[in-house]
Amino acid sequence: MNIPEEEQDNIENNLENQESMTSDTPPEKDSKKNVIIFSMFVPIIFIAFLLVSFTNDSIFNEKDHEEVLIEVNNDNTAKNTGKANILSDEDLSRGLKDTVYTDMECWLELKVHEQMLYQHWRDGKVTKYPVSTGNKYISKGVEARPGLFAIFYRNPHHKSVQFNDAALYHFMTFNQGIGFHSLAGTGYYAYLGVRPVSHGCIRMTQGDARQLFNDCPMGTLVLVHFGSYSRTISFAPKDFKNERDYSKEEYKSMLAENLRNVIDGKYYIKGRKFFVIDPKIIPVSGVYIGYDKKIPDKQILPKNSFRIVSNTDRVNVNREYLSQILDSSQAYLDFSIYDNFMTINTSDSDTLNITISSSEDLIKKFFHNPIGILPYFPPSTSSGFDDDMLSEESGTEESGTEESGTEESGTTESSTPDPVPETPSNDEGGLEE
Repeated sequence: MNIPEEEQDNIENNLENQESMTSDTPPEKDSKKNVIIFSMFVPIIFIAFLLVSFTNDSIFNEKDHEEVLIEVNNDNTAKNTGKANILSDEDLSRGLKDTVYTDMECWLELKVHEQMLYQHWRDGKVTKYPVSTGNKYISKGVEARPGLFAIFYRNPHHKSVQFNDAALYHFMTFNQGIGFHSLAGTGYYAYLGVRPVSHGCIRMTQGDARQLFNDCPMGTLVLVHFGSYSRTISFAPKDFKNERDYSKEEYKSMLAENLRNVIDGKYYIKGRKFFVIDPKIIPVSGVYIGYDKKIPDKQILPKNSFRIVSNTDRVNVNREYLSQILDSSQAYLDFSIYDNFMTINTSDSDTLNITISSSEDLIKKFFHNPIGILPYFPPSTSSGFDDDMLSEESGTEESGTEESGTEESGTTESSTPDPVPETPSNDEGGLEE
């Protein structure tokens, strides 16, 4: 079929117009499509940012928690986590005891509940000896008493008048007639470090007693306890000297006040003197070590305190008129800051009503050691060193002994154990010192 050329041109033009109309997208529809695509991606990107932020924040918080240096408790007290060299009030109070200082090379610690003697050396070494202490349940038996003592008598071969001239080798006394020593024979060795079997003294093996005798000069400090005590011993610097010579009463007062401050929780807010004790001031009955007291878990720490004192301006002021108003007094305000709370105390007098115990009462309560006064058992003869040692009234300056280095406590209290039925001796020959 032949189509006229003119008509064929019209048909081709129409087809081209239709194709262009179907293929070309209007600009408005294209813009709407772009908006839809963008709106879909924006929430996805936002959610991704949130997830990343949350993850980083969790890691950061966890890291911070791991590096916490101080934890604050519910009662607003701080506790060191142990990750920094920062001390809290709890850290400063842990294991705190009143410390007595010695300038000697060693001191002795008798743990009666362990039946062990520990010899502490300046270089940190500790020598351990098994012992057997006094048994109060045997005839004339005396249990070891807690306290701070000093060796005041030494004799390499002492004969006991109290117990039928029994030979006591390398004898060193610290609490009246109680001392360290060994006996002839070895039958008693089985009880050393096990249980108390003596009449009062501290039994040791012959070799240990000899070694201890050679190591410990006159005046060596001895701490006796049953596991509970508020006072301990430590070494002063090698060449340390007291700032001056203290009197006997000054030593007693300083020792008593130091112990009282620790027991009252005021170790850090009360002035303390660092001094080396003179063993000669320690009574044969010993010094009180707070064996029946409990040191507070936390000591009071010093707080910032400010005081504003307002002195009266006396320039061009009628003194007589002023005295009528103020009654010749000075006014002041005392501002004390404690745990973010401010308290204002006012007073019309400079005199503070503080009750301070007398030195005599303080010494009686925190120095004297009544439990260290032993009961008196008369010896087989009316004379002899043991007779004097076992009597609290005799003092320690007996003839025929070395320098005593101690004095009497001056107290008349007695701590005689309750009477118990006599039991036979568990050791050889019944000679127990």
